[in-house]
Parts: sequence; structure tokens; C-alpha cells
Amino acid sequence: MTSSTGDRGFAMAERKGSWGLNGLIVAFAALILAALWATTLNQIAHDRMVTKAAARQQAADLARAFDARLAERIERIDHGLKHIRREMAGGPGLVPGRLAEFAKVVTDSALIQIAVFDAQGRLVDSTLPHAKGDNFSDRDYYLAHRNPSAGGAEDRLLIGRPALGRISQRWTLHFSRRIESAEDGFLGVLMIAIDPFAFSHLADDLPIGEEGAVSIVGSDRAIRMIHTRRDDPLRRGWIGRELPGDRPQFDPTRPTADVVRLHSTIDARPFMVAYRWMDNQPLIVLVHLSETEIFGRVNERAEFLLTAVTGMSGIILLFAAGLAVLGRRQHRARLDLAAANHLLRENERVLEQRVAERTVALERSNRHVHTLAYHDTLTGLPNRTLFADRAAHALRGGARDARKLAILFLDLDQFKTVNDTLGHPVGDELLVAVAGRIRQAVRPADTVARMGGDEFVVIAEGIASANDAAHVAERIMAAVGTPLSLGGRPLNISLSIGIAVFPDDGGDVPTLLKNADTAMYAAKTAGRNTARFFSAAMSMAAEQRLGMELALRRALERQEFTLVYQPKIALASGRLCGVEALLRWRHPERGWVPPAEFIPFAEEIGLIEQLGAWVLDQACRAIAGWDDTRFGPLSIAVNVAAAQVNRGDLAAVVDGLTRQHRIDPGRLEIEVTETAVIADTDRALATLNRLRSLGVAVALDDFGTGYSSLMYLRRLDIDTIKIDRSFLMNAHVDSRDGEIVRLIIRMAQTLHLSVVAEGVETEEHVAFLKDAGCDMIQGYLVARPMPLADLQDWIAAGHSAGSRPPPKLTLVSR
Repeated sequence: MTSSTGDRGFAMAERKGSWGLNGLIVAFAALILAALWATTLNQIAHDRMVTKAAARQQAADLARAFDARLAERIERIDHGLKHIRREMAGGPGLVPGRLAEFAKVVTDSALIQIAVFDAQGRLVDSTLPHAKGDNFSDRDYYLAHRNPSAGGAEDRLLIGRPALGRISQRWTLHFSRRIESAEDGFLGVLMIAIDPFAFSHLADDLPIGEEGAVSIVGSDRAIRMIHTRRDDPLRRGWIGRELPGDRPQFDPTRPTADVVRLHSTIDARPFMVAYRWMDNQPLIVLVHLSETEIFGRVNERAEFLLTAVTGMSGIILLFAAGLAVLGRRQHRARLDLAAANHLLRENERVLEQRVAERTVALERSNRHVHTLAYHDTLTGLPNRTLFADRAAHALRGGARDARKLAILFLDLDQFKTVNDTLGHPVGDELLVAVAGRIRQAVRPADTVARMGGDEFVVIAEGIASANDAAHVAERIMAAVGTPLSLGGRPLNISLSIGIAVFPDDGGDVPTLLKNADTAMYAAKTAGRNTARFFSAAMSMAAEQRLGMELALRRALERQEFTLVYQPKIALASGRLCGVEALLRWRHPERGWVPPAEFIPFAEEIGLIEQLGAWVLDQACRAIAGWDDTRFGPLSIAVNVAAAQVNRGDLAAVVDGLTRQHRIDPGRLEIEVTETAVIADTDRALATLNRLRSLGVAVALDDFGTGYSSLMYLRRLDIDTIKIDRSFLMNAHVDSRDGEIVRLIIRMAQTLHLSVVAEGVETEEHVAFLKDAGCDMIQGYLVARPMPLADLQDWIAAGHSAGSRPPPKLTLVSR
């Protein structure tokens, strides 16, 4: 009985010891599992926190970049609205047919329509086919401008809700301004309709992911535009619809720019959303980054880690159970635990490495987004946005410390010629090279920005006087003026620079920039490759320049140009052998405008090609309408500009006009100057050779005034040379000018070319030219320029006799 009791006591002690050992094993296993799971869950939470912070910053930077691009696009549209409104205010008022002359100002590629409505909402004019008088008084933009107190549209840009255009039948976004006068008050509304889908291109290069989106929403909660990386008809179908009013971006108590977590109104998916109210417009820019994509990698790592930890937990539990049941296998259990710990550490190392890689990728993406928002992608210089920020900061510092600073507006001379002749890739290389030279020429503290195209701006801070700004301009011109080689060709580049000084020439950035731009145009006018300081007189000159450009363009549309003709005669026989026609412009207010004033200006603003085409058309029309029976056959020589020879397809234009008017190309002659040939020799020679192949004659005008007359005379296949009037003025009394004229005539005779002397005004001129052997003469001694009808009377009065060579009509655009 005692033995039995002892056995039971031993058994109880053994069980107690077994339970104590099992308790220790369970406690130890629980401690390990708790530590393992705490570490794992803490790592997962840390990864999500880091990823979330990086995504919030990226979304905010993307919203800021898109906001800057959208603001610039809206500013260009509003500039067009203001310009058209000013032009209309200076005319007869709201009358049909005027928009066509102003529509060229608005160059936005997404333009659908420009329209004007009167005070009753009736359509007055439109750039699309329409029915006059259609009523649009129910449109939101009309109502807002008609009742400014209710709609808040008192003389400001209004951006309406997307609507299906009644005329265009396309989804449009209306940009409008109120038209009014001090006497009559509200007169109507000027509206520009833009394709809302075109704004999507502003976000093409933003890294928003496959599921992300960029949208524009108005303060009225209506969606103006939605951009997605892939085609998403479901989201695009929401354009024009309203978002719920409880969204954070509509809460007036919240910041104007923030990043929040939202579920999509369209498909309820979670997004990280950065919203940003625009500074000057009741619009909100929203950037949606999909949480699925943001946390995709993190979730994959978390799933991997949880799977590994779960496995490790199972191993630990099995190990603990085996230890409790089979104490003899403690050594093996310790080995398994060590292996499990090693695997866990390896997994942690792999996870830490992947998180570090993701962090580096996010930082690189953030830097790229920042560069896109504030720097020019071609040259790496600060862009317009960063320039405005630095300029405002510099002005605040200058005003605080009573220091001067200068804004230098730089524009490359003849950059368009480089692009047209050598191609845009070479033009881009030139811009990069010039940007580098400008940076090297200024001080490290100065800001160099590219404003677009071939325009650059320099902010020179801390100058003592205007002379310091002039020294900066001189260093820049010297650096840029050093010859360089691009595209296998040596290039000599120059700059025109305009300078505005703070505070003398303006107290804010827009005013200083505008005045510096005005001074730059004054430098262009002064002959280029120079610098000019702004003055009040320049502002008036800029307005006059704009007025001249508009007047020239209207003159072409209103047929204000005309031609007058000056006869030419054969010196040997005295018979008529041709006429020269000169271009004249009768301005409705100024009267006759001198050709020397408007022809060079037309070349400068790029209108000379259109004007030259009009001259060619009038020449062919004159030939087609000429009465050969009464007056004899007529051939016409047209003086063309360098731009027609080197940029346009002159031969194709001539061929088309001769076919259109059904005339013989042999009755047309083209006159070119040496300047036109020197500008782009290969292209000019190819153009003239093609004209010759059509049967058109070619003459070299103003011979002897260029730099390479003999060389190009040798290379050109021409019929006639014209001696410039400057050689004839003193040829009969000055031995040097006389010998030059005789030499030109002898050389032309040797080459079997005809010679025409211009500017013959006295009998002494005639006697000298006849003795020198000249073929033809023209000038006031023969006849003054006259209209075509008077020319026919002049011929009928006896100045055309017998059989004679076909008379030549030369249309001169200068």
C-alpha cells in the first residue's frame, strides 16, 4: 500500500514536472511568436507609411505641374479673347463678318469656334457656319455675363460647363468675356469654344500609372476634363457631370491644396487624390493615384512576409509540441529553431533591400516631376514658372534693400532662317549651345531662363546702375557671338537684347518683362546684334508696329493694293519693249504709304510671301486680259523676295498660276536680287533652274550692289541683268561710275545677256548709255508710272509701232 502510494506520488510529481516543463515551453513559444509577429506587423506598417508619404508628395507635385501648364494654356486663350475684344471695341461694334479678321490671333490647336452674341443673346457672328440671329440666352456663360451680380462674371474670364455645341455639334468648353461700353453698358458676350479633350495632352507625360487620372473640376462641381493613361470610356463619360458636394475639395474650411484619400464616385475604387485650386480661376486640378498601384509592391511584400511568418509560426508550434512530447529531441528542435531564425533574418534582409529600392525609385520620380514643373526640357534652364517665382523674390529683395536689378530679354537673330535651312534638330542644338554660353557669361547668382522658342531672359540682381546691366549685355553678346559649328556648318550667331531696370521701368514682373520685350524689338529695329534700354517712346513705337501689322493684313483682305506701270524702251530704236509695274498701297486713312516703309516690314513679319503671291496672280491676270490684237503680245517680269525663293515653293506657285489663268509661261519673267541667291545658294539655284524648265525667263535685279556679283553671275542661268540706278546717277560725269557701267554692259554682251538701265531721267543719261551700248532704258525721261488703262492709252497714242518684241511688264514689290 505504501508502494502504491509512492508510485502515485511519483507519477503526480512526474506529471507536475511535465506540466511545468510544458508551461515553460508554451510560454517560450508564445514569446517568440509574439516578437516575430510584432516585428513583422511593424515592418509592414512602416513600409505602408513610407510608401504613403512618398505617394502623397508625388501626387502634390503632379498637381502643381499640371496646374502650371493649365494656367499657361488658359492665359493664352484669355489673351486671344482680350485682343479680339479690343479690336472690336475699336471698330463699328458688334457687326457680322469681323471675326474672320481676328481669328488668326487665337492659335490654340483645340479651337472649335469663336462667336459673338448681342445683349439679348442673339448670335451676331461666328467662325463656323451658322444662322444669324440664333438665340443662346439660355447658355450659362451668357446668363453669368448678363447678370454679373448673380454669376460673378464682372469683366473677368468665365469658363463654362462642358456643353454640346449647337453649331459645332461637338463637346465644347466655353471661354468667354463680357462686352460693354461706358455709354451703353452691357453689349454682349465674346466666346471661344475649345475642345475639352485637348487639355488631356497637358498630362500625357505625367507619371500617374495605368489606373491613375488627372481631372479638371469647376467650383460648380462640374467635371471639365478627365485624362487617363489608357482609354477609359466609363471615366470620360463623366465629363459635364457633377461630383458630390461632400467632397473635401469643396469644403471651404479646408486648404486650397491638399492630398486626401477618396473612393472614386465613378467605380468606388480607392485613390490617393491631390487637389489644387487654381490661383486666378474657379477651377480645381485633381490628380488621382490608384492605391492599388501605390501599395501593390508593399502588399506583395506584406503577403510574402505574412506567409513566411505563418510558416515560421507553424514550425515553432510544431517544435514546441515535439519538445513537450519528445523531450529527447530537444537538440533537433534547437537546430530547427536556429534554421527558422536564419530564414527569418534572410527574409527581413530581402524585404529591407526591396523597400530601399522602392524608396530610391520614388525619390527619382519625385525629382523628375519637379524638373518637369520648373525647368525647360531642352536646355535644362528654369522655365517660365520658375522664372516668375525667382523674379518676384528678386523684386521683393530689391524693394526691401533699395537695390536695383535688371531684366534682360534676349532673342536670337535670324533663328527662323537656321530652322528653315538646316532643320529643327540643328535649331535645337543651337538653342542648347546658346543657353550654355549665356550661363557662362553671367554671374552665378544671376538667373537665366528660357521663355520659349528662341527667347531667353536674364535676371541681373544687385546692380549699382544701368551701366552694370549694359556690361552684362555686352558679355552675353560677346559669348554668343563667338562662331560655332552645327550640322557640319560654321554659324555666326547674334542676339538682340532689351533691358528694363527695376524700379525705374516698372515695379512688378509683368511690367518689367513687357518693357524689356519692347526694348528688344527696338534693338531688332536698330539692326540686330545690339542692346537697347527701355524708354517710354518705345511703348508708343510698339503700338505703332502692331497697328502697321494689322493694317497690312487688312490691306490684303480689302484689296487696298494696286499696281502702276512704267514703260521701258529699246535704246537703239526708241520703240517700246516693256513696262515695269510698281506696287502701291492706298491706306484708307493715311493715303499712299511709301513702299520703302511697308515692304521691309512685310518681310520682317513674314507677310511678304503672301503679298508676293498676290503680285504674281495680278501679273498672270494682266497677261490673260491683255488685248494682243490692239496692243501686241505682253510678257511680264515679276520681282520676287528672298523668302519666296528660299522658303516657299515658288516654281509650283508659278506653274499653278499659269495653268489657272491659261497663259504661256514664256510670257512671264522672274526677277531676283543677289541677296535672295546668297541667303541659300543651293536652294535658290534649284528654284531658278526649275523655273527655267517651265519656260519662264529669269533676270538678275539691282546688279552690282551685292557682295558676290561676278561669282553668282557665272553660276546663274539668266537672260537679263538690270543695272541699279545708283551707278547711273553720276555715270556721265564721274569716270569711275561710268567705267563700272561700261564694264557691266561689255560683260553682259560677252555672256549674250540683255541689259536694262534703271533711273534714266536726263538726255545726258541717254547719250551716255547709247554710247556704252546699253539695250534698254527706263525712268522718268521715258514715262512716269501709270495705271494699266492709262498704259493702254499711252501705247495707243503712238508709243507702240510696227512689229516689235513682246512688251515686258515687271511687277516690283518694293
